[in-house]
Amino acid sequence: MDTTTHPAPTTSSQTKQPRALYLLFFTELWERFGFYTLQTILILYMSKALMFSDHKAYLLYATFSALLYLMPVIGGYLADNYLGYQRAIIIGGFLFILGYVISSLPGEQTFFYGLSVLVCANGLLKPNVSSIVGTLYEEHDPRREGGFTLFYMGINIGALIPPLIAGFIVREYGWHMGFLLAAVGMTLGIITFIIGKKPLLGHHGATPSDSPLLKKGWPRIRFNSIFYLGILACIALFNVAFDYPVISNEILEGAGVLVFATVFFLMFKQPPAVRNKMFAATVLIIISIGFWALYNQTFTSLMLYAERNMHKEILGIPLDAEATQFFNPFFIILFSPMLSKLWTKLSRRNTNPSVPTKFALGILFVCIGFLILFIGTRYFGQNGMTSAWWLAISYLVQTIGELLLSPIGLAMITELSPKHLVGMMMGVWFFALSVASAFSGTLSTFTDVPKGASAAAALTIYSHGFFIFTMIALVLGVVAFALIPFLNRMIASD
Repeated sequence: MDTTTHPAPTTSSQTKQPRALYLLFFTELWERFGFYTLQTILILYMSKALMFSDHKAYLLYATFSALLYLMPVIGGYLADNYLGYQRAIIIGGFLFILGYVISSLPGEQTFFYGLSVLVCANGLLKPNVSSIVGTLYEEHDPRREGGFTLFYMGINIGALIPPLIAGFIVREYGWHMGFLLAAVGMTLGIITFIIGKKPLLGHHGATPSDSPLLKKGWPRIRFNSIFYLGILACIALFNVAFDYPVISNEILEGAGVLVFATVFFLMFKQPPAVRNKMFAATVLIIISIGFWALYNQTFTSLMLYAERNMHKEILGIPLDAEATQFFNPFFIILFSPMLSKLWTKLSRRNTNPSVPTKFALGILFVCIGFLILFIGTRYFGQNGMTSAWWLAISYLVQTIGELLLSPIGLAMITELSPKHLVGMMMGVWFFALSVASAFSGTLSTFTDVPKGASAAAALTIYSHGFFIFTMIALVLGVVAFALIPFLNRMIASD
């Protein structure tokens, strides 16, 4: 019997979280420490070290991010049917370490190979940690959303430190040390998981009973051969994709249609009640694409805006562009425990807002966040420079939007998907991030600043881009609010 879908033993208390959640919390914390070290320096490395234009850097970043979140569709499927969640996480962790080390080596092409390895690593690790979290709860367990919100806090504790130290390390020791710092974070994460998985997870997320990996001889050899050769082939293919980012992004955007068509095909093979829940989940995933396309400006247009047009201090404290990435995880850590307790409390009173309502509110908050940036850049810029407070307040508002959508979305996938498709649907959730990243690169081009442009000219370009982002979020928010009653009925189907 496949034990990957069994809920883990839970305490009789309706408020205490399963112990295994904390293992996954710390595993993800260290993995995210490494990953957000990379995210903090990536666009600046391409712009300042490799001397790419804004346009090229945006498109390459979009291609990397899109591929990064495309692979969990495959990684989730492989974990569901062959590897098991635990094995997939371990393989992905070692690939992450390898990818960071390769990226630290000099040369543009070597850098692309390192990114290609990281794409494969993310596909195997990222969806499957979240999938194991879902197995820790019985259906309709009121702790589920709170558990995912706490798990999400672990992600952001890992993201909190890199912005504070990455800029200093790069300035003092070179860009390669930034990538090696990321490798250290992932190493700590994979050690944590390997030590704790047996006593805390047991068979949860173990290799499926009918997997060829549990068979001796040729079936196991054949699967391992195909699997590892497939990884090598993907690395070569992704390296080519980085040479042609415009075409790659267009292909990835088009691939979204095929993936969601496949989801709808599988959906209509399910019983009516299951089908309705899957339909609601899929619509919300599609809505999330618009949210993430806007939110992902954090690591591209907003990072370069901070580098060029932001006063480098706040409350008298020096603040470089890299350090602005501190705001988002800080606010998540601040608000996550509050919201975790709030959702559990409201669930007991049967007053917890529905998932579609939370999604719509999340989009509203990201709209307000960009409106704040537009106002700051349009009306309060002096000599092409603006106060860091505008960016800090915008990140605060957008973070609330993220907390209303992202951890709630992870919990939604594990609750609304049929058990045998949880891994695949978690992959589709991350695939939505892939499509969003491709669109995000296109949106970023509204803020292209030509080389040599003055600070005043750059600020005008950013202001125009922030206004466009605000209008897009407003339209998306209206659609999301209009769909709430319909989606609530789908979710409530029995």
